[in-house]
Amino acid sequence: ALQTLDVAHCSISDAALAHMPPSLVSLTISGCEKLTRAATLPHLPLLRLLDVSRTSVGDALVRSLPPGLEELRLMHCPDVTAAAALDHVLTLRLLHSIGTQLAPATLAVCRTRGCTAPAPDTLQGRMNSVSALAVLADGRLAVGDYFGGVQVWDVAVRGAAVATAATALRASGKVQALATLPGGRRLAVGILDSRTICGGGIEVWDVVSAPPVRCASIDCGSSVASLAVLAKGRLAAGCVDGAVRIVDVDAGVVVAALEGHSGRVAALAVLPDSRLASGSWDASVLVWDVAARACVAMLVGRVGGINALAVLAGGRLASGSHDGTVRLWDALGAGTCVGMLSPGSHTGAVLSLAALPDGRLAAGTQDGGIWLCDTSPAAAAAAAVSSRAAGAVSIVTLGCTVRSVMKLVVLPDGRLASAHFGDSAVYLWEVPPLAA
Repeated sequence: ALQTLDVAHCSISDAALAHMPPSLVSLTISGCEKLTRAATLPHLPLLRLLDVSRTSVGDALVRSLPPGLEELRLMHCPDVTAAAALDHVLTLRLLHSIGTQLAPATLAVCRTRGCTAPAPDTLQGRMNSVSALAVLADGRLAVGDYFGGVQVWDVAVRGAAVATAATALRASGKVQALATLPGGRRLAVGILDSRTICGGGIEVWDVVSAPPVRCASIDCGSSVASLAVLAKGRLAAGCVDGAVRIVDVDAGVVVAALEGHSGRVAALAVLPDSRLASGSWDASVLVWDVAARACVAMLVGRVGGINALAVLAGGRLASGSHDGTVRLWDALGAGTCVGMLSPGSHTGAVLSLAALPDGRLAAGTQDGGIWLCDTSPAAAAAAAVSSRAAGAVSIVTLGCTVRSVMKLVVLPDGRLASAHFGDSAVYLWEVPPLAA
């Protein structure tokens, strides 16, 4: 009677796979390294979800898929070739196939039958474990990695041409955060020193010059985990030691330290009234009057550690936390939680957020999912803080990968760029229009 089986990253073999019970509805065998190109499924008439990502299965398994399958995760399966067809899986509604060689025509046929089959463009260069993203003033995309590299990509051209050579620079430490400074020429790089909380700082680079030129190095007294651009040539740096440091970029010095958090300040966001919001792993969201160097509000409501912040239309603030939810805050008013979003199809923490121009919010999760939710006032009103109300909000899956979604940014053409834990690639996703 077994219906759900998850044996991800186990030593299951082709022979064991061939003896799965016919009662299965959901089967996860991702990361099972002993599976081979010869592996096939037995008769599984009830199977609706199958995840075989990061395995060596091939076209034989694709041919054995049951006709009633509704969701297939076939990511990073390089032995699935362009000859594989899905014509016999007429009920398929969701297909994730990053890292396979499925033919574009095969994906097109799936889509004509109503199947969602995202196929993002991929930036693949000399990057190692991408950790930060930022859009420059001229529309280019800056990509930082944990080994100190920053590459600048021209993402205006879509398709294969997007993966052209990029401008590159080398920072002095692990890149944890990026921010584009006013004027369009300079990029601020937040440096993380994993050996001690007392190391790290900010480097400022001229990325219009060829090659890029380092203009300044600023000691913040702590590793920098997040950055936000303030008015009057100043920059806010969220630090690992719990402080938010205010930096005069032109002078190259720290002019103030805002104390209030007891854990890493993982996210910063500037509100429409110029106040600064900071989110920390200590599970608090604070609002600062930077000029007065004072905390003026604490956004109250049960939350886990905060990983991401995003400013929505009307000044509301969204926070993504370890508890797997996104909370919406009246940051300009009473400072209370006015909505909670929690899709049932994902597991793990919400690690990244990005506000889209049409009012939707993109969220990236620990299990590799990227989902979109309608955060318009009408939708938010329907989502009072309860699990039942949260289900009333329109939430759709944009894409899925096998690695945690660490960063999200919106590109000038409306696409969404995502960076993933331990991955050397950046994915560029087409965002579907808002449903009427």
